[in-house]
Amino acid sequence: MTMQDIFYLYTHLLLGGKEIVCPYWMDSSKKLKHGPGGGKASPQELVNLTELKAREKKIDLSTLNEREIVLFMKKNRLGVDCSGFAFWMLNALDLERGGNGIADDIPNSEGRYIKIRASTKMLTDGGVSFFVKKIKWIKPGDMIRLGGGHHLAVVMEIGKDKGGNIKKIIYAHSSSPFYTVISGVHKESIIIKDVEKSLQEQEWQEKTPNGANYALQLYLQEGDGVKRLKIWD
Repeated sequence: MTMQDIFYLYTHLLLGGKEIVCPYWMDSSKKLKHGPGGGKASPQELVNLTELKAREKKIDLSTLNEREIVLFMKKNRLGVDCSGFAFWMLNALDLERGGNGIADDIPNSEGRYIKIRASTKMLTDGGVSFFVKKIKWIKPGDMIRLGGGHHLAVVMEIGKDKGGNIKKIIYAHSSSPFYTVISGVHKESIIIKDVEKSLQEQEWQEKTPNGANYALQLYLQEGDGVKRLKIWD
């Protein structure tokens, strides 16, 4: 299964005979909820968890429309956060490239720990990843760290012109409705106007709920930027 496949499944969860876009959910409680229900679920785990919760509450998902199913998931704290989404995307890419997944490549993780408590800090730590300093070096699978290390997006595609020059970067993430107009799992693009300038200076298509440029969430002075897992260097 490819990274593109994982993204498709997150945006087409088969629930109640309908295709549902996975909502954002992050466990921010002091006592973290371990396991898939803590915002780290794969697409199939989310389908299974949602169907289980519906059975427990004696709700027939087929009688609900798409919006009602999303609201049901949010009410029952079912969804994926940015790092949980990034983990499954990067894990799929590593398998696609002939690896065995990324869980055993993260220092200080044991067993399924990385799948349970994947975090932006864990995936972008200096011991695990390195900065991609130039736009022309960015590749699919690179991570865009934002919000001073509180958010993470994954580069999905690089659009180039006939001369091989980068013109567009398409990234995907699971974001909160407090930070982006579109919440949950989705993808957006960055139009590259000058490859020699920083990523922050390019034309980001995504906006915050108040209409601000999402590039403002790139806090370079706090260690944000494009990072790549060292296993792919």
